[in-house]
Amino acid sequence: MPRYEDDVEREKPSWREIDRKKDRPYAPKEAPKERQPSHRSDWMRKQYRKEADKLFLGKKATKKYQKALEEMETLQGTDQFDQAAKAFLDEFGLPDDWSTLSLFLDYSDADKVIQILNTMRDLYEKRTHIEQQGFRSKLQILGMTASDSDLRDLVEEMLKVL
Repeated sequence: MPRYEDDVEREKPSWREIDRKKDRPYAPKEAPKERQPSHRSDWMRKQYRKEADKLFLGKKATKKYQKALEEMETLQGTDQFDQAAKAFLDEFGLPDDWSTLSLFLDYSDADKVIQILNTMRDLYEKRTHIEQQGFRSKLQILGMTASDSDLRDLVEEMLKVL
């Protein structure tokens, strides 16, 4: 059978070459394609991660915590805020996140506000410039309106340092 020019310059291997490669034991074999995870296993993985996050967050991940926090946010600036804040602190204790702590700066219990200010002082350096500026403004207002002398002294000291 005559050879044609097209056979010589051919880019694709011929069937003979393909068969020859299959017969060689040292020829690399194609790796099997990875299976795509099913929708169910993907859903299960997401549920597992959500439950694991709840374990690490503790009470913060509960619906009760979120509801109490929303109630405090809606009652901020009203007469019922102190009741909501007291109930929140009794049930969940002092929060450790910046936004929730800043809500408590309006609380009327001076001892709790002093604890909150000390906690916020530790978190101050990690906050953005805008949050730091808002905190200093809140401290200035708190220093002018606070009736407790210990609280006023702490606020003045913090304003000098920050």
